[in-house]
Amino acid sequence: MNTSGRITKNFLSLSIGQIISQFITFIVFIYLARVLGVGNFGKLNFAQAIIVYFLLIGNLGLSTLGTREVAREKESSTNYVGGIITLRMILTFFSFCSLILFTLLIKKPTEDKYLIVFYGLSLFPSALLIEWFFQGIQKMEIIGISRVLNRSLYLVLVFILVKSPQQLLVIPYLWLIAGIFSSGFLLYIFVKRVGKIKPVFNLSLWKNLLRASLPMGFAWIMIQIYGNFDTLMLSFMKTDEVVGWYNAAYKIIFFIFMLGGCYITSIFPVVSRCYKESPEKLSILLSHSAKLMITIGFPLGIGGTILGKPLMRQFYGVNYDNGVIAFQILVWYVVISFISMVYANSLLACNREKKYAIGVMFAAITNLVLNIFLIPCLGLKGAAIATVVSELVLFIYTYQEFQKIRKIEFKKYILRPLFSGLVMGAFLYMSIDWNIFLLIFLGMGIYIVTLLLTRGISRDDLALIKRSLLWKKE
Repeated sequence: MNTSGRITKNFLSLSIGQIISQFITFIVFIYLARVLGVGNFGKLNFAQAIIVYFLLIGNLGLSTLGTREVAREKESSTNYVGGIITLRMILTFFSFCSLILFTLLIKKPTEDKYLIVFYGLSLFPSALLIEWFFQGIQKMEIIGISRVLNRSLYLVLVFILVKSPQQLLVIPYLWLIAGIFSSGFLLYIFVKRVGKIKPVFNLSLWKNLLRASLPMGFAWIMIQIYGNFDTLMLSFMKTDEVVGWYNAAYKIIFFIFMLGGCYITSIFPVVSRCYKESPEKLSILLSHSAKLMITIGFPLGIGGTILGKPLMRQFYGVNYDNGVIAFQILVWYVVISFISMVYANSLLACNREKKYAIGVMFAAITNLVLNIFLIPCLGLKGAAIATVVSELVLFIYTYQEFQKIRKIEFKKYILRPLFSGLVMGAFLYMSIDWNIFLLIFLGMGIYIVTLLLTRGISRDDLALIKRSLLWKKE
C-alpha cells in the first residue's frame, strides 16, 4: 500500500475508533453529570485532573518517543517495547507513591482523597498500554478497536452500577477494570503477532531512553498545566459546583478537539519519515493539513459560540446553564489548537522536542499567571480565557519555530472559511429557536455550500492531501 493509502486508512481507522470511543465517554459523562449532581461531578473531575499529572510522571514522554522510533526502525521495535514497558512500570510505582503523599498533604475532604487514590490505581494498567507501538507501525485500526472496547465496557459498568450520588467512589474502580481490559487486549495482540514481551533491566538503555524522552515528557506536563490546571485552581479557589459547570463545558470541547487530534495523530509517523526522506513532500502535506484544520475549525468556533446555550442545555439540563459562557469561550481554544497542532506536533516529528518543550513551557506559564489573576474575579470565565490565550501563545511560538525547518503558511487559507462561517453564523443566530440538531445539520450544509461557491475548498483539495505523499515505500 502506498503512503497516501496508508494515511487514509490510518486516519479513518483511528478517527472512527476515536470518535466512537469519545462519544461513548461523552455519554458516560452526561449520565454521571445528571446522576451525581453538579457538586459531585466537580469532585470527579478534580480527581481526574490530579491523576493526569501523575500519569505523565509515569510516562515522561516515553510513549511519544516509542512511536517515533518504531516508525523509523521497525526491526528494533521489540527492544523498545520491553525496555519502555519495564521503565514505565518502575516510574509508575514511584508516581503512585508520590500520589499517596500528595493526597495526604492537600486540604480536601476525606471522600475527595479516597477518590484520588482509587483513581491512582489506574496508573498501572496505563503503563502497560502499548498504543504507541501500534501507532508506530501504523496499525491504527487496532488502537481504534481497543479504545472502543475500553469505553464500551466502562459505559456498561457505569450504567449498571452507578445509580446515585452515594456511589461516587465506585466509579474509579470501573475505570480501572476498563483500563486493565484494554491494556490486556493490546498486549495479547502484540504477543500473537510479534512475540513475547521480556522485561529489560538495562540501565544504559533506560538512560538513553530518558535522555531522548524527557523533553517530550516535560512538554506533556506543561501541556497539562494549561489543559488541566484550571480545574485544579477552580477547585481550590472556588467551589465543587463551579468545577462541575466548567468541566461540563470542557467535555464537549474535548470531544470536538479529538476530531483534529485524530488526523494529526494519524500523520505523525509519516511526517517523521518525510522529514528524513522527502522535505518537499513534507511541505506539501503540512500545507494542505493546515488548510484542512482551518476549514474545519472556523465553523466549529462560530457555530459553537452561537449554539452554546442550547447545546449545553440539551446535554446536561438547566442545572449546568452557568457553564455556557465557559463553553462559548473554550470553543475558540479548539479553533486555535486545530491550526497549532499542525506545527506543534511536526516539531516533535522533526526532532525538535526541545523547541516544542520551550513552547509549551511558555504556554503553561501564561496559563498559570492568567489563572491566578483571572479566576478570583471572573471565575470559570477567567479559566476559559486563560486556556484560549495559552493555546494562542503555543501556536505563535511553534509556528515561528517550524518556519526555520520549512516554510508552511496558513494565513492565505483563512479568509474564505471565515466568510463562510459568518454566513453560517448569521443563519444560526436568526434561527436559534429551532431544533438544535436540525440547526447543526443545516448550518453544516450552508457552510459547505458557501465554501464551495467562494472556492474556499475545491473538489481536489482532499485528493491533494492524499497525493502530497504519493511515493511508494521502497
